[in-house]
Amino acid sequence: MIYFVRHGSTDWNDNKNSEGIKCPKCQGRVDIPLNEAGIKQAKKTKDFLKDIKFKRIICSPLTRARQTCNIVSNGTAKIEIDDRLIERDFGEFEGLTRSEFDFNGFWNSNSQQKFERAETIKDVETRVFELLDELKKNLNDNILLVSHGGVGCVLMSYFKGKPKDGNYLTFEIPTGSPLILDFNNENDL
Repeated sequence: MIYFVRHGSTDWNDNKNSEGIKCPKCQGRVDIPLNEAGIKQAKKTKDFLKDIKFKRIICSPLTRARQTCNIVSNGTAKIEIDDRLIERDFGEFEGLTRSEFDFNGFWNSNSQQKFERAETIKDVETRVFELLDELKKNLNDNILLVSHGGVGCVLMSYFKGKPKDGNYLTFEIPTGSPLILDFNNENDL
């Protein structure tokens, strides 16, 4: 089984606009720590996972994911850092809010957007699918992956199939949330 946890909230996840409406900033590779809400989310997830014995625990190298991992991991395995779980490189869009560029197009594989520096969905798929193909060789192991929202969207497409309309945001999961995925039940979640 794969237990996927998206890191807890950061100040950029919880950013609000001038009217006080939540307006997240795109973090990508910017190394932002958890905020108090994110720490609470991770502690809640730890309680959810407390009885699971993990064969492997694999984490993104970014601080927010490592902090989450340190909280939710239950000491049953050493934490491995793997760059394949790092968040998508938002390039020229990092630090912008979702309303300041075509965020939906950015997460749609059918989009014709061209990027100056940002990583493509295909690039994210390549590295995440490579890791999952390796992990699939041990179907009976419980494996904890701690990563990011964008990685979670791509990871879901591995199990459910790529979105027919190209919209990877249909797979977005909330910060701090756990997701249980079974290689034996691909496309049947």
